This record gives sequence, structure tokens and C-alpha cells, in this order.
Amino acid sequence: MPTTRSSIVGLAVLGVVALGACSSSTKPTAATPAPVPAAAAANVSGSLDAADQSSDGKTITVKTVNIKGGSGFIAIHADLSGKPGPVVGHAAIPEGDSSNVVIKLDSPVATGAYWPMLHLDAGKIGTYEFPGPDVPVKSGSDIVMKKITLTVS
Repeated sequence: MPTTRSSIVGLAVLGVVALGACSSSTKPTAATPAPVPAAAAANVSGSLDAADQSSDGKTITVKTVNIKGGSGFIAIHADLSGKPGPVVGHAAIPEGDSSNVVIKLDSPVATGAYWPMLHLDAGKIGTYEFPGPDVPVKSGSDIVMKKITLTVS
């Protein structure tokens, strides 16, 4: 028959194990952003049109953009070996049609290829969070984006 002391020690150990299991958090952290519900991303659609252009390297203009199902962002990605790379600037856009959207770049850029890309606003509304919940908008299986050439003069 167990002694009172060994029963108390056993209960204490069991309590520590139970508390440890209860204290683990499943909330997302800054390092692991919350995933965008598939339904939210699937309900947003859009299009954009941009052309090759000249600028001072501080802005890029997107001729037309449309987003349905929510507000979003146009993010300008630098070219990385023929594919979209790091984001160099972004601008918020309301749901619906917008034209001649000027995107201020985070710092002046050089002549080269850039990728205007449509992102949804799925995290903290009005705050661009990519990588994170503000994922690119898709048309079918294709990301809504266009490669353009910027000539800085």
C-alpha cells in the first residue's frame, strides 16, 4: 500500500504534467502567422494591368486594378531570376475598380524588371502583412501579377 508521502509526490508530478500540457499555446506567433482560411482567399478575385514605364525610381504606376470580395494591396516585387522576388513597395486599394494607382517604393530602385502583384487584405485590415495572411490573389491557379520593365531616368 502506497504511503501518504508517495501519493502526494505522485499527484504533484501529475499536476505539473497536466499544467504543462494546458499551457502550450496553439495561437500563431509572429514567426508563424495565422493561415488564411481557404474560403477567404477563394472568395477574392481580381485583375490588374500595368505597362512598361519610366519614372524617377521612387514610384510605379498600375493602370487598372480590380478586386472583388474584399480590399487588398498592390505589391511591387523586384525581379529575382525571372520571378517575383522581395517586395519593394505596396499600396492599399479598396474593393472594386481603381485606375492609375501610384505605388510609392520603399527606397529608390534601379532600371529593371518588376512585378506588380495583387494581394488580399486578410490580416489586420489596412496593414500589409506579407509573408503572412495577405497572400497573393489568384485567378484560377495563376497569381494576379504582371512583369513590367521600369526605366529609371
